[in-house]
Amino acid sequence: MTFNRRRFLAGTAIATIASAGCLQADDGSGTGNGNGNGSGNGDDDSEPTTAVPEEPRVDDPPYDIEEQPSDPEEWNQLYLCENMSGDSDLEFQTVPAPRADLLLRTVETKDEAYAVRALTSAAEVREVFELGDGGSDEGPEEPIDEIDFEENVLLVVESGFGSGSVTHHWKRAEATDRGVHLHGCQTTPLKQTHDFVARHSVVRVERPETFELARVSLTVGAERRVHFNSSEGVVTVDAE
Repeated sequence: MTFNRRRFLAGTAIATIASAGCLQADDGSGTGNGNGNGSGNGDDDSEPTTAVPEEPRVDDPPYDIEEQPSDPEEWNQLYLCENMSGDSDLEFQTVPAPRADLLLRTVETKDEAYAVRALTSAAEVREVFELGDGGSDEGPEEPIDEIDFEENVLLVVESGFGSGSVTHHWKRAEATDRGVHLHGCQTTPLKQTHDFVARHSVVRVERPETFELARVSLTVGAERRVHFNSSEGVVTVDAE
């Protein structure tokens, strides 16, 4: 994929979780508690980074979502995204990635949990991913730590918890006055595994001229869309 070359004008992302301190969302609808090790206990010594809480945290998807057909042969695991606009003004691509140090790995909650990290340099990529010396047939088209970060930003999106057969599907990426806004949904397989895990995906997005943070709007149900951004750390939301 070819990206238009753009010069980075703002500073590095204010919300890279690898360097963020304990964050607390103050909108009453979710709690940001991410820190450098993803434990959410606020024990690290780094200085807090100012969070920009999303408001609203949860709303109804602004498009029609039709009910699933009763016939299993007509089941559409992307029905939550079927009528979502795909008119993207930034080019983006979901990329395979090596094993990652996930923020939700050590989070213990009965609520839903979400996080997004905006990686803006090869050094940050190496902090998050276990990169081997060799490639694999399932690896990305280029090593993710060799991405041109003057033209791209790498988003690591996490959501939990539930079946590992559920994944993220992304429809569009928009440029905002502060960075990137990624829109997508969770898939809904007809047959799901019975494990209880966090899901994550890695998305390479064309870097807009101004970049401070990345926002995510993820549709997780026919009447439920959750918003979170890279300044908030781990965000917990009351489960349905």
